[in-house]
Amino acid sequence: MEGKLLGNRYEVMEKLGGGGMAVVYKGKDILLNRAVTIKVLRDQYAHDPEFVKRFRREAQAVASLSHPNIVSIYDVGQDTDLHYLVMEYIEGRTLKDLIQEHGQIQPLRAVVICQQICDALQHAHDNGVIHRDIKPHNILMTRNGRVKVTDFGIALAASSATVTYNGAMVGSVHYVSPQQARGEPTTHQSDVYSAGIVLYEMLTGQVPFVGDSPISVALKHVQENPQPPRQVNPSIPIVLERVVLKALAKELRRRYETAREMWIDLEKVRLALAGEEETPTEELAVVEGDDLPEINGGRKRRRMRPVGWLLVTALLIGLVYASYFGFREWLVVEETRVPDVVELSVPQARERLAEAGLKMEVDQRRYHPNIPQGYVVSQSYPPETVIKKGRTVKVDVSLGPELKEVPDVIGQTLRFAKTNLQNEGFMVDPEVEEVSHPDVPAGRVVDTDPAPRTRAPKGSAVKLTVSSGPPAQLIPMPNLIGKTLDEARVELDQAQLQMGTVEYDDFPDFFAGQVARQDPEPGVDIMQGSPVKLVVSKSGGPPAQPAEVNLKVSDDGREHQIRIVVVDAKGSHQEYDQRHAPGERVRAVVPYYGRGKIQIYQDDALFYEQNVP
Repeated sequence: MEGKLLGNRYEVMEKLGGGGMAVVYKGKDILLNRAVTIKVLRDQYAHDPEFVKRFRREAQAVASLSHPNIVSIYDVGQDTDLHYLVMEYIEGRTLKDLIQEHGQIQPLRAVVICQQICDALQHAHDNGVIHRDIKPHNILMTRNGRVKVTDFGIALAASSATVTYNGAMVGSVHYVSPQQARGEPTTHQSDVYSAGIVLYEMLTGQVPFVGDSPISVALKHVQENPQPPRQVNPSIPIVLERVVLKALAKELRRRYETAREMWIDLEKVRLALAGEEETPTEELAVVEGDDLPEINGGRKRRRMRPVGWLLVTALLIGLVYASYFGFREWLVVEETRVPDVVELSVPQARERLAEAGLKMEVDQRRYHPNIPQGYVVSQSYPPETVIKKGRTVKVDVSLGPELKEVPDVIGQTLRFAKTNLQNEGFMVDPEVEEVSHPDVPAGRVVDTDPAPRTRAPKGSAVKLTVSSGPPAQLIPMPNLIGKTLDEARVELDQAQLQMGTVEYDDFPDFFAGQVARQDPEPGVDIMQGSPVKLVVSKSGGPPAQPAEVNLKVSDDGREHQIRIVVVDAKGSHQEYDQRHAPGERVRAVVPYYGRGKIQIYQDDALFYEQNVP
């Protein structure tokens, strides 16, 4: 494959590896001069029409995703019998490589990695895309530590064969959810389960379920509870263990409903691990009962002294006594409903939340194609959620649309210009304007709106103006009399004139199919692009008449080639072509039609010419 050019655009450079469904290569987009990753489907899938159709459809759907934690899909195509996917090239390694190198990843780092995975999954789920094959092998780590989730297209194409395809496991059975293992419809909560398995493996260095065969592992996902990760690695904080176990709940109602919910609990753990704030027991969704959070294994509880027990008892009695005197409301925190603040400005959102007795905190600022800068994009609690007053609602705030530089496509063909613009994240306005241009050939771009190298919102439409060729000029009308209709059409095209109406009539001096009249007449000035009316003969033409030719060949001691050509109503036709001795007399009778002339050539030089009749 190395050195092969796919789709007349993508050069295969070197093999990077491969999985059960595709072989991965590093490549180069020769049109945009950038490195790309090329995944070529293996033969057993490339020759399955249904699989290929599903693969192409889902890859095109995933190409619409745009998120910093998702590998971008640039193109999907076919070259002969090769089906390929072109993606963003990532310098780095897989999360599986990282786990194998370190064994166990420090809790804080594992939390940050898993949060980025959750971010990517939530974006995909919001756009109706489920991955179905989340595992460390499909998670790339850039050199600066950013997570890039990949293989959406191939995983989705295999959705109808989640457990087996052609007798082989699709992906790795160590990461499938119980619902996938039972063959049930796959939802976004399956991706959450797989993300929990990945977090478990990062913290412990091993997957929760192993077995002698894929089927035995799949059954364990359905029937057995995982070994708590703290039994494998006691340094894992208990609150982080509970995040893992909730993500791995067998029943959907006990599992995180969304990747965003899992991200919120991970954020609370991250802040506690980083020492940025306490992790209140009542605010962590997975903490239940009287358990207290332990960070980095926690500290041993000290045995309370008798004096302490007396103080605690006195406090409890005081609280009960106070309740009888009307202080019960002091011990109960009121609940409130979270208002909808999406698409409100930051001050408006803060005011709206304050009215509901809630605080607001800006979590992150990110680009959004439709929501203006300074307005809320999303909120951590869905609208109408009932929570305690005084809680903090985190919001993401829009930076406005992401601006990108419009590529310079002036002089390119319409096809290449559209490809370049789409690869840079722009849409192309379907209305293409045509204008004449003295220097730019027809069909090539002469202008764009917005102008080249200016900045415009990513995803916005660019209008193209294309040349229709040089402006029309005034030219002499060519002579089409006596030519066939096809010959006349060729001459009109060469002169940039249009074929106008064609009429038929009887003309005794012209054969059927010959142009007998034209409007404008030959030699008259006409503007290029104008129509020309033709009248074509439909009769049989003039009868043949004989003409006698009598001549003497040059007597110079050499043989000569004698040709006789007749130019008449029938056109130009050769009637005689023979070699003769020097001084020999040539006698021949040749036919002519209507009026014309007879031309005699000796050795291809005009020797004699005479009009007839």
